[in-house]
Amino acid sequence: MYVCTGKDGVRTYQNSDGGAGCVPLNLNPITVVPSPPSRPLNKPQSAVRSGTGSGDAKYDQSNDYLSYDAKADRLKILQEELRLEESKLDGLKNEYKDGHPDRLGSERNYQKYLDRTAQLKDQISASQENISVIKKEIERMQK
Repeated sequence: MYVCTGKDGVRTYQNSDGGAGCVPLNLNPITVVPSPPSRPLNKPQSAVRSGTGSGDAKYDQSNDYLSYDAKADRLKILQEELRLEESKLDGLKNEYKDGHPDRLGSERNYQKYLDRTAQLKDQISASQENISVIKKEIERMQK
């Protein structure tokens, strides 16, 4: 690496000697540190533990899924997500009022009102889709 100073006093850095006004830089050598070995991606750290305690998660090697404890936890999480999404949908429907939401004070321009109405409609359909996906996942988990 060379640092070159031009006639106007501007410094530039180059890989090769640019002629007059270029001085080689005295740089320290680059140190490369190898990364530590990584553990396999498909096995969670809690599943690698060995033990027979009642709270330990057991690793099911036949299908790479955690055992019943983790499935029960996942089912609780899905049910909570379903409850939250249904309450969100109720709020959106109340605000939407069958396509005739109340106009806000900031919506003096009618197009802003129409844009918000369309956005509410899109949010309602997205929320309904989320609910159906969560319900399918819950049904799959309960089988």
